[in-house]
Amino acid sequence: MSCFVPVADDDNEVCANCGTAASDSVKLRDCAACRLVKYCGVDCQRAHRKQHKKVCKQRVAELKDEELY
Repeated sequence: MSCFVPVADDDNEVCANCGTAASDSVKLRDCAACRLVKYCGVDCQRAHRKQHKKVCKQRVAELKDEELY
């Protein structure tokens, strides 16, 4: 299962959980560990965690390997 940042029609980034597009009133934040997905809030991040966890851990391991070599 893969987990990618969905893209809205106007090429704005959207919340990986609910699909809310970034705007002046909605600021999306990266996943602090992998920075692959964005969320509109903590509730969405928690709700999406089960789906995102495997990909996140894999990406964090890749980033750590890159730092070591």
